[in-house]
Amino acid sequence: MKQLVFASLVILILLSSLALAGQTERIAVATKEKSPQAAVSDKAALAPYFLIFDEKGAFVEAIDNPFKTKTLEAGKLLANFLPQQGITAVIGTDYCGDIIGIFKNKGVTAYNFEGSAAQAAANVAQGKVPAALQENTLVTSHKVMMKATSTGQEKIAVAAGGDSRTAEVNAQLASSPYLLVFDQKGKLLEAIENPYRQSDNPGPDVVNYLAGKGVTVMIAGGFGPKILEVMKAKEIWPIAFNGHADDALKKVLH
Repeated sequence: MKQLVFASLVILILLSSLALAGQTERIAVATKEKSPQAAVSDKAALAPYFLIFDEKGAFVEAIDNPFKTKTLEAGKLLANFLPQQGITAVIGTDYCGDIIGIFKNKGVTAYNFEGSAAQAAANVAQGKVPAALQENTLVTSHKVMMKATSTGQEKIAVAAGGDSRTAEVNAQLASSPYLLVFDQKGKLLEAIENPYRQSDNPGPDVVNYLAGKGVTVMIAGGFGPKILEVMKAKEIWPIAFNGHADDALKKVLH
């Protein structure tokens, strides 16, 4: 009897090992079409489709992006959805907000690639493409930036630890000591001590305050879910950046 039980356990272990061995890494490429020859989409989280490739770069299937209309929430929703599909790498040509960090926390590495989905998957599978950096998320889509610069009167706000353009970008917008407001040419218009830093509801208060000043782009080290909802309602674009305020501006404006 003991031998039978032992033999059964051995078989279960072997079957489990074989099952795990059969699991492979999968690469998801954001596209606007279902063909492997389709170009990599400029917005990974909002792409209509994800083309799935195996660890060798061979095409497996095309799946619909169930969160393509979720705008600011898409990245976080995909960060849960893609790992459930066995995805360990995602490829796009641009990432908004803090999506790269969100993916990373879920075990998914983000890559930038311009070209066809098939080329992208093959290059990533062969280790020819470096992982995307969070700072690269500042390259926002042409549509968004054109909207922000449509009249030339809109402004950019940077959460900063000091009152000059050489100050470090603050980790959070709501708790930032200073709010630096720039015009579309990068001229510093105002260096404001954050009047809502100690308020009961600092996030929404800061967003409403800056929206009243004509701000359409806000830069900080990160954004909480509540503040993103308020920004979405105000049609303000969030950009995550770590570094100096001046460097953040250069990335946005050039």
